[in-house]
Amino acid sequence: MSPYSIFLISAGCGAVSGVFYDFLYILRSLFCKMPASVLTLKDKIFTAVCDIFYFAFLAALYVYCMVLFNFPDIRAYMLAAVALGIAIYMKSFHKIIAFFVIRLYNKIAKR
Repeated sequence: MSPYSIFLISAGCGAVSGVFYDFLYILRSLFCKMPASVLTLKDKIFTAVCDIFYFAFLAALYVYCMVLFNFPDIRAYMLAAVALGIAIYMKSFHKIIAFFVIRLYNKIAKR
């Protein structure tokens, strides 16, 4: 397998993990107070658990892709591709999801 295809698959893993991040983001928005500057201990623990779940999901997804596509040993460009995939997702689709979550939260909070 060529390094270019490995790079694209790695970036895809990063982008797919963003979908799981948005699921956890929605959960955090529902169960934690919205202004992040006033988080209680319960909110901080919930956020930490969500972060652990996110990184465990990302690691499991990447290991699955490594086995499925028979990647060689982990190289620095693979990790950079995963980070790039995450960054691209966060700068594009996550902003759309975050916008709608905030609007929904504001509608619920007004009631």
